[in-house]
Amino acid sequence: YYAGLASTREYKHQEILDLVELLENLNLSSKDSSGFIFGYLVPQLNKEFDLIKITKDYVLNIELKSQQKDEIQLAKQLIQNTHYLKLLEKQIYCFTFVSSTKKLYKLVNNEELQATEFEELKALCSTGCVAEVDLDEIFAPKHILVSPLNNTQRFLNGDYLLTENQESIKKKILTKLDCLETAYFFGLTGGPGTGKTLLLYDVAKQLSFNKKVLIIHSGLLCNGHSILQNRIKNLRISAAKALRWREINNVDYVLVDEAQRLYESALDKIERWVIKAKTICVFSYDPNQRVSYSENRRKTVDRINSLCGENKEKLTTKIRTNKEMAQFINCLTNLKNYKPNYRFSHIKIFYEPDKAKAMELAKNLVDEEYQYISITPSFYDHSLDYQKGKENTHTVIGQEFDKVCMVMDSNFYYEDEKLEAKPHPNPDYIFTKLLSQGITRARSDLALIITDKKLLQNILILLNNR
Repeated sequence: YYAGLASTREYKHQEILDLVELLENLNLSSKDSSGFIFGYLVPQLNKEFDLIKITKDYVLNIELKSQQKDEIQLAKQLIQNTHYLKLLEKQIYCFTFVSSTKKLYKLVNNEELQATEFEELKALCSTGCVAEVDLDEIFAPKHILVSPLNNTQRFLNGDYLLTENQESIKKKILTKLDCLETAYFFGLTGGPGTGKTLLLYDVAKQLSFNKKVLIIHSGLLCNGHSILQNRIKNLRISAAKALRWREINNVDYVLVDEAQRLYESALDKIERWVIKAKTICVFSYDPNQRVSYSENRRKTVDRINSLCGENKEKLTTKIRTNKEMAQFINCLTNLKNYKPNYRFSHIKIFYEPDKAKAMELAKNLVDEEYQYISITPSFYDHSLDYQKGKENTHTVIGQEFDKVCMVMDSNFYYEDEKLEAKPHPNPDYIFTKLLSQGITRARSDLALIITDKKLLQNILILLNNR
């Protein structure tokens, strides 16, 4: 880079003019103007930094504006930038330059915008040795997104970032909840990987500072639930199937995670008791993430939508999976989605037709810090018992992991290039939905152990250009 300009990227004409105007006002030498990264984009956060310079001791961020903006807006952007750049664990200096007025502002004490002189910025550009930092690694999903249930200590410490989409919805939820004094239902929706669980638990943590909060989990409770309940004052967590009236009667807020999985009888209780207790309820749910025929038949989602009415917000930015992972899952589901320019460097495919050896391979991957997730078996048919591990596709509901490993056997096949499956031994379960539930838990790496040769031949098409 020279002044951060990359030959592989197209820049808007005005962006270049604003940069030139800044450089003219700073009057920097070639050496001092080098080392900047221009227009760095964090896809998972939908966030772009105009100029960043990283030295051994500090980070310098400069935002470029063509026209004068409201100072409150300018300050908000720099405060948000500071929030994101703290992942670099260095002193942070944030400035905004307005080219039309030639005004320069700096963020003071992470809250106040203050006009400043160019000499102050010039001094920062001229000092400090540029540090080699891989920003793509710094802003990888595993660093900006934590699971409250699997990275519990990081969540408790606040060691995570919310996207602009999450922050906006959080503000709307808290604003509405703060104004209400009677029974009320609010919906939070979004697809897998959009950060619903993190946002819901973040809201619960904030509400618990001065209110009593109950989280209802529509699945099996894990160790993370126990830790959060013990460490966060005013927070209780209950499995939906174990819910009792006294738990709702004694809280100010009820938050329901994975609400699309609720039995209608459980939803009946929640609706009835929330109204009776005059408390406030937030449902977090994905209408499309259901793993059984009975879940599909239930009217749970329709009823939640009816209860919430217009009081719903939708998370749209997928952040748990990187672009590569999302592309691979899309192609695995339908081979027609594959394009020759796709590269899947974080996907591992193993072939082992012997089931016992396949499980040995899975154990080896666990030693490499993969989380092995088995397909949930049937209670009455033992054909899937060879896959059994500590976690299955039902026990990991609501959780996420950096690396995930799963087995695909002869129960899966392709028809007209679409992934299909035989009937599950439990006639209520859907193999393809269970597989999707497992592989979408992965944040950065996925390993698939294939035991069927024909299935392998189809999947290998996706790795032709590795």
